[in-house]
Amino acid sequence: GMCLYHPALQCHYDVQRDPNSKLSEPGVWSPSDSFTCLVSMQIYKTFHQNDQKKLTQTNAMFSKFPESLKVAFIDWEDISAKGADEATNRAARERATADYVHRRQARRYYSCLIDKNCPLVADTQERTPRFRIELPGFPILGDGKSDNQNHAIPFMRGIFCQCIDANQGAYFE
Repeated sequence: GMCLYHPALQCHYDVQRDPNSKLSEPGVWSPSDSFTCLVSMQIYKTFHQNDQKKLTQTNAMFSKFPESLKVAFIDWEDISAKGADEATNRAARERATADYVHRRQARRYYSCLIDKNCPLVADTQERTPRFRIELPGFPILGDGKSDNQNHAIPFMRGIFCQCIDANQGAYFE
């Protein structure tokens, strides 16, 4: 059932369209305008370090599926970098204090969105995020599944949405 709304909407459009309408001209309307398939992959950031095969498969999904496929993931930056000099770490802590980040929070977390049009980073083959929203703290509070999908909600667009978890077992539509 992954991304089947896209061809179904295109089929419905082809059957129902008025040939005399401006909407029937090529390039005016796309099913991606009405439908987004948003996959939430919490650990996308670690794919290039831990599992290159998953990163390759994710990039293959972008080439196979239509423009409506988007991936949301959680990114992070360490506030104080290990091995950095004291001046760099002090400046990072001062920026964190100015932004009201808790002094015990070692990282800043972001919810990011990528799609097939995002450029690839040459050395890691990861995609550069299109959108990046800072989160108020560590985003996984409970079991993880609902939090994994909740961080992706700001990126939803369209009338129809399909929000799934990347490691979702026994998926039924």
